[in-house]
Amino acid sequence: MTEGIEFLKQLGEDCLEYMVDKNIQYFKVEKKDYLNTARNLKEHMFRRLLTVGAVDWIKDDSFEVYFILHNMNKNVYVKVSTRISRRKKSKIESLSKLWSNAALHEREIWEMFGIVFEGNKILKPLFLENWIGPPPFRKDFDWRKYVKRNFNITMPDFKKEGVK
Repeated sequence: MTEGIEFLKQLGEDCLEYMVDKNIQYFKVEKKDYLNTARNLKEHMFRRLLTVGAVDWIKDDSFEVYFILHNMNKNVYVKVSTRISRRKKSKIESLSKLWSNAALHEREIWEMFGIVFEGNKILKPLFLENWIGPPPFRKDFDWRKYVKRNFNITMPDFKKEGVK
């Protein structure tokens, strides 16, 4: 355990999964604990939000939503993740009240995955103005069908060399 960050041990005991690798600590928490965990970390000098991201786990019918923080005084990084339903109304609380830069990260995730960040006031198209289709980073998005339907262009089915 990194000296001076003893509260992370208790946080690790209270979460679903916990792992340490050098100066990086990983926490998996329940959705209901996502915002409170973020708030607790900010109160303990994790003031620098590096990113907010998402992963589509289509086989598990869930999204993993995560954020990464840095404590500059102790040079410790923390990744906190949770799973949410992949259904049409995928929602989680926004981190933008704690870190203003979270709003733009969440805006991109909303646009590309369709995850709603409750409390984020800028959820509007960033890259995909006039987009008529499902969120393009979802694993069930078929870009070939999208291009055929919207532009009447049939894309070739590229095969890798040596793959049958």
